Amino acid sequence: MKKTYSEKEICVFNGVLSLCKEGKKIYNITVQEIAKAADMGKGTLYEYFSSKEDIILNALLYFLWQDNLKSEEIAQSGVCFKQKVYGLYDLVAASFENGFALLSQFAVSEEILNFPKLISSHSEYVTELVDFRKDVIVRILKSGVAEGVISLDFDKEYITMAIRANLSVLNCCQHLPQHSENVCQFEQKKAYAYTLLLKSLNS
Repeated sequence: MKKTYSEKEICVFNGVLSLCKEGKKIYNITVQEIAKAADMGKGTLYEYFSSKEDIILNALLYFLWQDNLKSEEIAQSGVCFKQKVYGLYDLVAASFENGFALLSQFAVSEEILNFPKLISSHSEYVTELVDFRKDVIVRILKSGVAEGVISLDFDKEYITMAIRANLSVLNCCQHLPQHSENVCQFEQKKAYAYTLLLKSLNS
């Protein structure tokens, strides 16, 4: 991990997350509110970050990296391929409450206009974050091949898209409005998603 955060910076990120969980929208949150949620002065906050956008971006990167560490634990666990995949499913569901929830809010706010400029200042860290996640997924897939559950005799791009689509569809289904028709329990949704994954990765 090339980028490290201080204890105070992490307090700021948790402050942002707590505000979002309270129902506040990122584009309405003020730096003063973030400082209060982090239990520090506004001036102290600016010692670590240049703007609200900078705070939000770093919060996103921080929580997504925490997800990477959790996915690494899943990859290294001694459980079977199915349980590793289920672990990823659980992680995706939990992530919606943290990094992905922040990301979804950020994407529809005015702050997204400054995103390309901000992300370029963290390009190495972002690249490492993405590459780390890809490596974890590859290792999990290889465990499935070793068990004879799936085949990787496909184009690399196809495999990548199959995995992303599988995780994305599960996440989308998990967060359908509760009144939607045919809403089933999350365990059943995981079973459906896993079956689809097996079909897409077997020749």
